[in-house]
Amino acid sequence: MARKIAYLTIDDCPSDDMRRKVDFLLRNDIPAIWFCRGEFLEQRPEPIVYAIKNGFVMGNHSYDHSLFSRISLGECSKQIMRTDELIEEAYEKAGIERPAKVFRFPWGDKGGGLDIEKRGFIPRKENADHIEAVQDLLKKLGYRQPKFKGISYDWYIEAGFLHDVDVYLTFDTMDWACMNPRFGISGLEDILKRMDEDVPEDGRGLNFAGSNEIILIHDLSETSQLFEPIIERLVGKGLRFSLAEFS
Repeated sequence: MARKIAYLTIDDCPSDDMRRKVDFLLRNDIPAIWFCRGEFLEQRPEPIVYAIKNGFVMGNHSYDHSLFSRISLGECSKQIMRTDELIEEAYEKAGIERPAKVFRFPWGDKGGGLDIEKRGFIPRKENADHIEAVQDLLKKLGYRQPKFKGISYDWYIEAGFLHDVDVYLTFDTMDWACMNPRFGISGLEDILKRMDEDVPEDGRGLNFAGSNEIILIHDLSETSQLFEPIIERLVGKGLRFSLAEFS
């Protein structure tokens, strides 16, 4: 039986601890897309250049993590383009050709606002004109969603995420939730327990063989101690990590 494929995506880089995380993934032969916040990349470009040289792909996560439902289309453009320029500079410093332009919205807010549920922040479809305008903007700026094979959750397909320009996710490790008590996750034990749940149509399908996964974890200084044990648990589940196709 073929092993379930996982596509690892990492938001909010670069932290002060990013290089250690890069080395950990390299030792375990795990590829990933790192989604950069421009304000952080501006402060510390070195770990991004290091990651690029070691085969990782850099994506755009806006400049300062603004909610795209609360800013104008012009400001959305500035958020994307300012970070895009910084990513281009990092690839030039690394001497590597940028393989693709990929984008993830801050908080997963595609421009219509958010609902907060057990599996995290869920994008609303309100303000459809603004949502469509931002998707069109991403296309005009050369952004494309890479090919994540085998994502077959009904909830994901019905939401249209496979056809959006941006990269969404199927499983949120909820590492970030340790900083917010409202989600009932106080530390690593709660995170690992949630990873063992089997509720495929509610964003907790790691143990479901019927779909591959786009997994979200964060590169935050506040949760750096959680990074390695979370990845180790994912590896222990027999997942085969792969990189999306950019052609």
